[in-house]
Amino acid sequence: MSDYAVLQVDKLRKIFPLAGGRRLHAVDGIDLTLHAGETLALVGESGSGKSTVARCVTRLIEPTAGDVRINGRSIRPLDSVALASLYREVQMVFQDPNASLNPRLSVRQVLHEPLRLHLAMPRDKREARARALVELVGLAPAHLDRYPHELSGGQRQRVGIARAIAAEPNLVILDEPTASLDVSVRGQVLALLRRLQRELKLAYFFISHDLPVVRHMADRVAVMYLGRIVEIGPTAEIFERPAHPYTRALIAAAPIAQWGVKRDRLRLAGEIGSPVDPPDACRLVGRCPLEQPSCRTAEPALLTVANGHQAACPITLGQSATLGQSALDRPMPSQTAA
Repeated sequence: MSDYAVLQVDKLRKIFPLAGGRRLHAVDGIDLTLHAGETLALVGESGSGKSTVARCVTRLIEPTAGDVRINGRSIRPLDSVALASLYREVQMVFQDPNASLNPRLSVRQVLHEPLRLHLAMPRDKREARARALVELVGLAPAHLDRYPHELSGGQRQRVGIARAIAAEPNLVILDEPTASLDVSVRGQVLALLRRLQRELKLAYFFISHDLPVVRHMADRVAVMYLGRIVEIGPTAEIFERPAHPYTRALIAAAPIAQWGVKRDRLRLAGEIGSPVDPPDACRLVGRCPLEQPSCRTAEPALLTVANGHQAACPITLGQSATLGQSALDRPMPSQTAA
């Protein structure tokens, strides 16, 4: 991993106006940095704002405030032409390949498009590059003439990955890339992603709610709840010494593969709160079993737990938060060569 920052997110905010003057705070002032060759995972429950962050980073939706820099270049002031040229440096793999691939285009046409748009590659070279791309992701040249409906879910996702790396980006955003796949295929796609990262020196911004997958893939983990980052740090630190009650509850709720293994569980009350006009307080108030009166008076800032590890909960920083290394120590399914 390099010290070079491929992605920098500063005080990013996305607020959606609602009827009656109310506002939905989908992303509420977050900071993130992703270095070259690194995998940074963003985790949290559905509705926490993870996918909104990904779409703001690529300006598929416009941020309300804050700044996003890709390879040191701010994307906020870019016009449509400049933004299109930036997409050579950053690409995205979506959760559902059925929705992200045009059903009227063959695999060949899908792969030719970024080569033509971003690299201005002549047709004969595009064909050779397309053949190399399908082979790189574990498909055969015969797949070039097939349409998405003629492929399996895993094959469609491999096409989506091939399209993402076609223009030779150094940053790939992975938005739940294996969520729609069978367990056996999931392991193969994850192994493919790791191999491509090594060979092509890619940085991954990996969005997921699957904690075992995150532990397998990520170098660092950022935990998101109701639009805010509540904890961030190295993967081993987050899983073995979680400091925020929300992180502890997430990890404790994950299933254990070993028969008879037990662990202490920190349970949250009720369901995820509303991001509509949240109070100036900890977002976990009303759910947290460790809540104190001070939690309702101000929104806590991220505080240092250890080197590179921060959490937004002063209540737990002096307590032992260890859940035990065995909590999620299980192999990923079908970790075979892709």
